[in-house]
Amino acid sequence: MAKKKRDPYFDNAKFLLMILVVFGHMMQPFIENAQWSHDLYFTIFAFHMPAFIFISGFFAKSFDPQKKEPVATNFQKFIVPYIFFQWAYSLFNRLSGAEEHFTFQLDVPNWSLWFLISSFFWQISLYFFRKVPAKAGITISILISLLVGYTPFIGRELTLQRTAVFLPFFIIGYYLPKDFVERFKNFKYKKLFALGFAAIYLLVNYLNEVNKYMFFGSKLYDDFLNFPEWGFLVRIVTFMLAIIGMLAFFSLVPTRETSYTKEGKYTLIAYLLHGFFIRGMRAFDLESVNLGFPGFIALALASILLTTVLASEPVGKVYNKIEQYFLGNKKKGDPSYNGS
Repeated sequence: MAKKKRDPYFDNAKFLLMILVVFGHMMQPFIENAQWSHDLYFTIFAFHMPAFIFISGFFAKSFDPQKKEPVATNFQKFIVPYIFFQWAYSLFNRLSGAEEHFTFQLDVPNWSLWFLISSFFWQISLYFFRKVPAKAGITISILISLLVGYTPFIGRELTLQRTAVFLPFFIIGYYLPKDFVERFKNFKYKKLFALGFAAIYLLVNYLNEVNKYMFFGSKLYDDFLNFPEWGFLVRIVTFMLAIIGMLAFFSLVPTRETSYTKEGKYTLIAYLLHGFFIRGMRAFDLESVNLGFPGFIALALASILLTTVLASEPVGKVYNKIEQYFLGNKKKGDPSYNGS
């Protein structure tokens, strides 16, 4: 059987999004030093994870419980690495001095590992959504996202709050026809969507004080809003900003192979590994350092370099061998799209 050819458009998108993830995490300790860096940070966070999740949903169209065992497959793919990295990050936090004692728990993910658990649940949700028409499925996912902020029994445990909040982006990606993406890629005036970045930045700047949990989706409305009864409106605005940012981002992604296309295969590996560098950097308590504009340029260049190294083929192949040996993943071949 001929090997399925990868789409360079999505590999390019994944690599560029990974740079934004790393840059956002690198700049976080310094964002209060200047208003522009604060606004840039939240502009990035408005869309970069929704875009990743959308891509995961788009490439989940092959979900078919009749041909394979999705629960077992996705447990091996997401939960087994989660358990390993949860332990590894717990150990790293203790050795780096971030925590006084070694604490290992599975119900509350360490930092960015929430994405692994959520990915498992999003994939499994297709047992239901695959049987529902697109309009109904998207509507249901949005209602779940809006209403989950009112449910005190759904919180950080097993990242269920975040899973529900970001569910619509996965479901939209799942239902979106492949020919729609092709039409978008070839749309003559698509680069006009890039103006959406300016719109998000200006709105964030206008609001001045932005509650980060608007974009993180990890807490109940009651935990971060003064008037939680209006939380669904805040989430609708956040959802609209994410869509605007995604359109702006995807309008600028190169459609042909580039010098960094091959790194798009290994972005999930880069996502899992970059936290060790970021957490190590934050151990130095850098909040009081005023980098200035040149410093943020240096952070951007460092983000590009770190992402390129961690998403490189040699690192990817070494990781895959380690995964096969320790995590029991015997499947050979390139990493799939389902994930960062």
